[in-house]
Amino acid sequence: MNGWMWIGGLAVAAVVGVAGGAGVARAAAVKPSEEAVKTAGDKFDFGLWDVLLKKYVDGKGRVDYAKLRAAAEDRKSLEKLYAQATVQKLDDLPTKEGKEAFLINAYNVIVWKNVLDNSPKQVDEGLYKFFRRDYIVAGKETDLDSLEKKWIRPTFGDERVHMALNCASGGCPQLPAEAFTPEKLNAQLDREAKKFCNEDRNVSHDAAAKKVKLSHLFDWYDKDFDKKQIEWINKRRAPDKQIPADAKIVFVDYDWHLNDPSLAR
Repeated sequence: MNGWMWIGGLAVAAVVGVAGGAGVARAAAVKPSEEAVKTAGDKFDFGLWDVLLKKYVDGKGRVDYAKLRAAAEDRKSLEKLYAQATVQKLDDLPTKEGKEAFLINAYNVIVWKNVLDNSPKQVDEGLYKFFRRDYIVAGKETDLDSLEKKWIRPTFGDERVHMALNCASGGCPQLPAEAFTPEKLNAQLDREAKKFCNEDRNVSHDAAAKKVKLSHLFDWYDKDFDKKQIEWINKRRAPDKQIPADAKIVFVDYDWHLNDPSLAR
């Protein structure tokens, strides 16, 4: 049953009991290991997540999942972060920026755990089941799809999150090698949005053809950009890189391959 509940002063979606058609039982939510729960505490450790990101994310936003999988202590750290994400209370994060930064990081932590636990070659396999496994965030069961579409986007109304949520695919924004933090969140999101809008694979303007090729993120979430994608993009590009408002928009095929070091960029 899908519905809305209040958590930490935020209206978020509850996703319980069914998947797809009515009456189809969902698998049990993925729980952190007992060992991780014993050592996790009840607060999300932004610093620990920052350490892992700096260690395993390269300069092109790719993640060395194989190296992480082989590092037992760092895998324990990731599991600890997931355990913390399951119990962190949103009420204990006093600012909007704190709540938003936590939920963005929780999404990205779960993505890493999902990759390590299930080893997908690309994340659209099996009717997108990568996005529909239940996890636990702030004490509530959810999946990645709902965490993005029913928690983060409607709660914060911040279109820049599309440049921060990384689903482990090649079409995603480059994952920064640092954690999003309450204190720096706005500057970080501005930076990632600008980076995204100036990367040719996401925004490629052909002046002669009067055409611009855009990431499908600008198509799937067009309402988040008030269907004014070119205007939104131009605010994040230099004066000599502006795209005419009448340029024909073409959305490029999305790359669902895993964003590991084998990904060409």
